[in-house]
Formats: sequence, C-alpha cells, structure tokens
Amino acid sequence: MTRLARLFALLLALLALAACSRLELVYRNLDWLIPWKLDDYLSLDATQSAWLDARLDEHLAWHCRHELPRYLDWLERQRPLLAGSPGADRLKAPLLEARSLLQPTLERVAPDTAHLLAGLDAVQVDELDENLAAERAELHERFLGGTPQERLQRRVERMEQRLENWLGPLHPQQRAYLRFWAARQEAGVRPWLEFRQRWQAQLLTELRRPSGDRAARLLPLLGDPERYGGEDYRRAAERARQALADLLSELWASATTDQRAHLTQRLDRLRDDLAGLPCRS
Repeated sequence: MTRLARLFALLLALLALAACSRLELVYRNLDWLIPWKLDDYLSLDATQSAWLDARLDEHLAWHCRHELPRYLDWLERQRPLLAGSPGADRLKAPLLEARSLLQPTLERVAPDTAHLLAGLDAVQVDELDENLAAERAELHERFLGGTPQERLQRRVERMEQRLENWLGPLHPQQRAYLRFWAARQEAGVRPWLEFRQRWQAQLLTELRRPSGDRAARLLPLLGDPERYGGEDYRRAAERARQALADLLSELWASATTDQRAHLTQRLDRLRDDLAGLPCRS
C-alpha cells in the first residue's frame, strides 16, 4: 500500500480497509497526513508544497462527495451476505469489488502525481532513490528475516490483531484457520517484493531521463502500476485473494454469536462515521 504511485490513495485505502476505531478522525486529517507520509520519501520545496496542498484539497473534496457514497453502498450491500455463512466463492467477488473501489481515486490523482514527480530535481530524485532503497531493506527484513517459523508467527500476530478489531477474540479453531492462512502467504512474499523493486526501478529510470515530456511518460506507470507485476506476481496475487476468501469464509462459518454481533456493531459504526462526514466545498 506505500508505493509512491498511490500517494493520494494510500491513506484513503486505510479508510476503507483498516480497522480504525475513529475513521472520521483519519479522514478529516488526510490533508496533513498525506504530506506527512510523503516526507518519508522526499523533501519538497515551498513552491512544490504549496501546489500539492492546493491540489490535495481539491482531490479530498472530490473524494468525499463522489467516492464515500460508493463505499457506503458497498458496505450496505454486504449485509445480506453476512447474514448467512458464505463460502469462499461467494466472497471473492465482494473482495475484488472492495479492492476496485480505490481505482477511480488512483486514476484521478495520477496526472497530478505525474506532474509533481516530473518537477523533481536531481537532488530530490537521489533522495527518493535512497529512501526507497531503505524501505525495501526494511520490508525485506520484516517479511523475509528470521526463520520460517518466526516469519509465520509474525504474520499470524499481525493478522490476528486486525481480525480481532472486527470480530473480537478468536477461539482456538479460528486461530488454527489463521495459522493455515499465514503459512500459505510465504510463497507470495518474494513476488510482491520483486514487483515493488521493478516498479520503483522503472520510476527512477524515467525520473533520470532527460525531462522532455516526463509527466506523460510517468502517467502509465502511475495509473496502472500492476502492469509491471509480471506473471509470478499475478499468480501470487490470485493465490493470496483465494486464501483470504477461504480464511474469511472459515472464520465467519465458525463465528460465535458474540463475534457476529461485534462485527455488526463495528460495521454500523463505520457506516455512521462515513455517512456523518461533512464534505469540503
């Protein structure tokens, strides 16, 4: 979720997918959270920062007016599905749709992201290169460091925390399902990391070429980053989607009455938070 191609969509994705107890606070502060995240990658000068602030305000106002209603609609349409115990095949389509909810935002902001990147000078490009390399090293250590058993345990703990935000405490059978899911993820880590590295290398290559129409050259890279994924990445992504659908199906089929009530309350709160947000003019 942290590729620079998704500069503006990064925290909007958190709004739709993360288990945050006060999502309205996140959304209302995106105008400073997004530049703050961008600072992890490069330093903008005063002119670039002012331009970004103005464009960001416009994009956030558009997103609130046009995209939040789509998120609300998606949430409401899942209620009949959750009333039963859907199998994995029935969950795959809603999961794919949830993922696609962010695509209009990515497409809308890609031209401005290309414009911003096209204006970077050589020093800023070198800074970006250095920070992306540091991030790759950190991700490699986080997801491939240690023994296979240690990696498995870290993956279980990360996912268990997210799931319990939505369901409450998991029981032993659900933890067994979770551990099986986590073991299936190992094969997809390297294709994902290699995809990120290929995409970032292509980005830096374009940024170091003679300027010309740099923004136009960057636009395909930013608007459709997954074209650089390769066949291994696409197969790994499909396996990961299937594994997630399998996990969620098993968890929901084995959910207790309290867990079902907990999820319903969390979804109600999420819906109310989103529906109650005042959009900027």
